[in-house]
This record gives sequence, structure tokens and C-alpha cells, in this order.
Amino acid sequence: MANGKDRNYVPVWFWMLALFVVAIPCIGWVMIIVWAFWGENESRKNYFRAILIWCLFWVLLVALLMCLGLLPAILQEVRHLAK
Repeated sequence: MANGKDRNYVPVWFWMLALFVVAIPCIGWVMIIVWAFWGENESRKNYFRAILIWCLFWVLLVALLMCLGLLPAILQEVRHLAK
């Protein structure tokens, strides 16, 4: 229902703009937060909320590895494998 009656419809032009804006350092993060919590389109808000949840997951995982002292060993192994 691309005729504007469906409140969850997100046009292609918006996704083109969103991908461009999100690629801009700092401004991209601000816009992810804005789009995740403001506006009427639930589909768009859920997408940007999912991005925030994934980022939080990775930050927590890295923090856990750092606290356990495993991060340096993992990074060393990755460097060794990359050679």
C-alpha cells in the first residue's frame, strides 16, 4: 500500500537518504537515535532500534572480553591469522 494510507510504508527514497546520512560520522549516530525514538512510522523506528540493540550487544561483548582479559589474546590471534 504505497499510496500513503499505510502508516508503516517507507519509500525507497527515504532509505536512500537514510543510508547516506547514517554513513556520515557523528551525524549518523544522532540520526539513528532520532529515527529510533521519534516519528509516527513504527516500521522505521523498529529498524533503527534494532541497529541500536546490535551496537549495544557488540559494545557489551567487547567490554566483557576486556574485563575477562581475553581481548588482547583474541586480537593477537587475529593478527597472527591475518599474516
